[in-house]
Amino acid sequence: MKLHSAVLMLLLLLFMTFGTAYITQLACGDGVVKPVEIGLYWDKECIYPVSFIDFGIVCRGESKLLVFWLRNQGTEKGRISWNSANFNPSSGWITETWERKIGKFMYIANWDKKMKAGDLWEIHYTLQVAQDAQVGMYSWDLIVCFLVSHKIACLCVACILTVTQ
Repeated sequence: MKLHSAVLMLLLLLFMTFGTAYITQLACGDGVVKPVEIGLYWDKECIYPVSFIDFGIVCRGESKLLVFWLRNQGTEKGRISWNSANFNPSSGWITETWERKIGKFMYIANWDKKMKAGDLWEIHYTLQVAQDAQVGMYSWDLIVCFLVSHKIACLCVACILTVTQ
């Protein structure tokens, strides 16, 4: 099971890497910038887009939860994937969980369901800082992608966190 998960994550990472390069190449090649078909917002009304995340100060051994709303702004249904990249400094001390709300009270980490046009999902993004984490400031990019048949659209949001004792 662990091997299956590792292979799946590797394939997703490769797809995101080459897919992003392919999309960038297409946008640059014809000079047309296509709008991203998903939006990440601080509010349910989708008025305030998430463009930067400052988790503030978190003590070692603690966690921090933020709530977002993810909206399919396009006309097609597709799969959502997320990943983090460019951790600075590189960190094995920070664990991320990305869950979507199902029903009134349940949150799951299963991202197998396709997001339909117009769907709005409540998302819980949780960071858990290990007890033995190094004190200091961390930064990384949160990447949320929308995969539709032959294309991929990604949002990239810069994140920072300060870890204290």
